[in-house]
Amino acid sequence: MSNNKIHAIWLGNKLTPLALVCIEDWKKQGYEYKVWTEEDSLITEWIDGCEFAKECYKRGLFAFVTDYLRLKILQHEGGLYLDTDVTVQKNPFPLFDECQFAVGYESESMIGTACIYAQKESKILANLIDFYEHKILSSPLYMGPGIMTHVLIDNKMKDIEKSLIFPVEYFYCYLGNGQEFTTPDNSYLVHWFQHSWKDPRKAIYLKSKHMGLLGKIYTWQKYIFKKRK
Repeated sequence: MSNNKIHAIWLGNKLTPLALVCIEDWKKQGYEYKVWTEEDSLITEWIDGCEFAKECYKRGLFAFVTDYLRLKILQHEGGLYLDTDVTVQKNPFPLFDECQFAVGYESESMIGTACIYAQKESKILANLIDFYEHKILSSPLYMGPGIMTHVLIDNKMKDIEKSLIFPVEYFYCYLGNGQEFTTPDNSYLVHWFQHSWKDPRKAIYLKSKHMGLLGKIYTWQKYIFKKRK
């Protein structure tokens, strides 16, 4: 049987109206949930214990901190992680019965990270956490979906335990175009893409973390000049 608890994270300023609406949606449908914040001692402990998360937190790159924290939360408690811009169309938990790990494609080739189900003992989960704690600073990867796809598909970790990767329609049917649309019959969750992390002024650390000094200087100059144009 799956663990039927929803987990979410919010760092920094007060919750947005969309986040409040989504959380209220979970509540009205009767789901058990927890929104983790900096007030939870484990959150600060996990941030301090991961150099990448710590550096991102210091720079206000909260979306990238939560990419790591969602994995730690699931390893600690198990259940379903949802971004605070996700609503529930149909109960997703029956999808996860007898499954150690489950995610969904957000595009034809990229796996999304706004919706992640995992059992505490998941080996895939442990491998993802290991990437953030020991490999990310020497890798050009920094986006959650890119890392998820790299670990599950490129490194073939999806086969080390019973895992599922659902088609786009299940969790990511909204394409972010702002137009009216009808959710497909096989939609269980809807991720209302916000892309709140997209700030080129904060991208220098993320794009240069794996580089040597000259690479860091080049990246820094490129973005500084880009900002001035």
